[in-house]
Parts: sequence; C-alpha cells; structure tokens
Amino acid sequence: MSTLAVAIQGKRWELAALCLLLGVTEAAAALPPDAVEGLLEVLAGLEEGERRPRAPTGARTGGGRGRGRRR
Repeated sequence: MSTLAVAIQGKRWELAALCLLLGVTEAAAALPPDAVEGLLEVLAGLEEGERRPRAPTGARTGGGRGRGRRR
C-alpha cells in the first residue's frame, strides 16, 4: 500500500497533503518549461473560482479527429 493510501486511511491529513505535493512537484519537474506556465494559469483559474479550467495554450485535449480514431 502506498504512503498516500496509508495516510488517508489513518486520517493523517498533513502526511497525505505532503504526498500529494511531492507528486505534483515531480510531475511539474517532468514538464517542459512552457508547460509549467500553462499549469500555473490553470491553477490560478481554480483559485479564482472557475468551475472548469480551460486547457493551457497548446495542450492536447483529445477532442476532434485524432489519429487512430474511427467513425
């Protein structure tokens, strides 16, 4: 069982928050520099109360006709 799962099961919310923060930090470190700006824009939108954040500029959202998609 993961540390996050154990923390949640034990209601150790500070440890759970640290696990989530570490995961987000690791994911952001793997992104190209311009993608981090887009991520920050989305997070800022969430802070401002947007119900559904828009995708960052240049993000692939999966909509439309993609490769390998059949009708």
